[in-house]
Amino acid sequence: MSVDREIIIHPIITEKAVKLQEENKYVFKVNPKATKSEIKKAVQEMFGVTVLKVNTVNVPGKKKRLGRFEGRTASWKKAIVYVKPGERIKAFDIS
Repeated sequence: MSVDREIIIHPIITEKAVKLQEENKYVFKVNPKATKSEIKKAVQEMFGVTVLKVNTVNVPGKKKRLGRFEGRTASWKKAIVYVKPGERIKAFDIS
């Protein structure tokens, strides 16, 4: 994978993810095949920040029912990116 847009799908903005921003941690939905080093490189190039560490989580799909039919939501991969103290990703600034 080479294109940053193929690696980072979109940022995740939930109550917990916003709370993590106070600790310089940012959460992204990423391509399930992306590695930690690819994610680190993509975030540094897209947002111009220094990434210290990347943690990844494979989020399994949930069972869903609609009447008598059962199915599953899609599984996806989440990346928690640790940014150097003092640096911020401006795309996340809500205020």
